[in-house]
Formats: sequence, structure tokens, C-alpha cells
Amino acid sequence: MSKTVCPRCATGGALDDYQGKEGGKVVWTIHRCPTCCFSWRDSEPASAIDIGIRSADFAVDAANLDRYVKILQQ
Repeated sequence: MSKTVCPRCATGGALDDYQGKEGGKVVWTIHRCPTCCFSWRDSEPASAIDIGIRSADFAVDAANLDRYVKILQQ
């Protein structure tokens, strides 16, 4: 399990969903949080993925996920 911390809910263990490669070398990775389902690319600007810089307005309380509305597909 990854030690990558989710920039939205601050939990560790993000999964690596995909790696973009150029010339056989990894140039970016898409991570996905199994706790809050947020996905992000590690090459995005710090304002979007750095938990210390990212606006708290976009944070999710991982300890209280039931408080958020869930949209279900039919």
C-alpha cells in the first residue's frame, strides 16, 4: 500500500491507478484515495494537491464520511 496522502481527506494508502510514461520512464502517476474516492495526478499544481496549500474548502472529513450526500447511479 502506498504512503501517499490524499489531499482531500488526509488519509494515507492512496492507490496508484495509472502511470504515464515517456521513453520508458514514469513522468506522472494518477492516485486514487480508497477512503473518499478522490483521484489526482501527481503532476498537478501544488495548489490542487498539496494538503498544506490546498484550500480547506475542498477538504473532506474522513472520520465522518456519512455526513456527505452520496449520488447513486441507477
